[in-house]
Amino acid sequence: MTEPTPGHGPSKELVTGATGLLGMERLGYRLERGWPTVALRRVGSDVGRVEAFLRERLGEEFAAAWSGLEWREADLSDVGALEEAMEGCARVFHAAGRVSFRPGDEARLKAVNAVGTANVVNAALASGIRRLVHISSVAALGRSSVDPETGDRLPVSERSDWAEGAGASPYGVSKHAGEMEVWRGVAEGLAAFAVNPTVILGDARYAESSGLIYRRAAKGGRFFPIGGNGYVAVADVVAVVAALDDAVDQGREGILGERFVVSAEDVLHGDVMTWAAEGLGASVPTRPLTGWMLGLAWRAAWLAAAVTGRPPVLTRDLARNTQSVHCYDTSKLQTALPDFRFSPIREVIRQATARGLT
Repeated sequence: MTEPTPGHGPSKELVTGATGLLGMERLGYRLERGWPTVALRRVGSDVGRVEAFLRERLGEEFAAAWSGLEWREADLSDVGALEEAMEGCARVFHAAGRVSFRPGDEARLKAVNAVGTANVVNAALASGIRRLVHISSVAALGRSSVDPETGDRLPVSERSDWAEGAGASPYGVSKHAGEMEVWRGVAEGLAAFAVNPTVILGDARYAESSGLIYRRAAKGGRFFPIGGNGYVAVADVVAVVAALDDAVDQGREGILGERFVVSAEDVLHGDVMTWAAEGLGASVPTRPLTGWMLGLAWRAAWLAAAVTGRPPVLTRDLARNTQSVHCYDTSKLQTALPDFRFSPIREVIRQATARGLT
């Protein structure tokens, strides 16, 4: 067997965030192909969910793949431990991150998404990593702007101007700061590119992050938010990374040192909730959540949080965000990968809900 070129997909790769939705999908993709892979976890973290996911996905190939998967322990706050985790690896797939829109989480978001990414970049530079793939977010991009000639609102793209005070959430600020650390690493000689996914949808049984959409839909509530957002299947995000990797290995320019918006469709939240409810056999929402309803809701959530000491389930920023229709421009990715086709979101949700929530 010919030794894979350093930096290419089959070369040994460290996957950060290996116990998360995207990290598990990346592990499955690599293990299906027999590629040497190192999965990063924090000390004491439970890998049972990963084992169950891979067992179901790999079937008869699971035992051999699982025994070949190497787990290494390191925290994103420890550069030395990260360097040890990267030993012998040619690549890093950096999917570790914290997602939160709760007040008071700013310090933890910064520690993981910004400082943690800086540490990954520093460790990669010190370890001679040949290629780093950074999983960023559309939250790290600027907000949509208005066409000065037509007055039409323009979709968010890689070129959108970043303005920290222009409706940027603490999560977005932390992801933007982390991405800036990647570009700093590129300036210091690191070969890297970033992808900026919209809302990533996976199996409905995954209860965290976007998985909460399915749990809300399963309750059969009557109301739906009036806004919309971009959505993409978790498998498509991994497939995009693989296609970009292949393009780089074929000598294509314009990928390393660049970022790419990754989104299948801009979809109204009401449609997403309806499709999820249909897939789960729950009542379909029929009434839009108006501004005054959300105003009451986030104030009630704030009051409940003040009484119980628990984080509010709804904040003012989240309430405002659910009323906005966010649109995204994926033309840069389409130019780089003209033959790539995304999975339709309605079909993604149908498949995701086919097994229920447990």
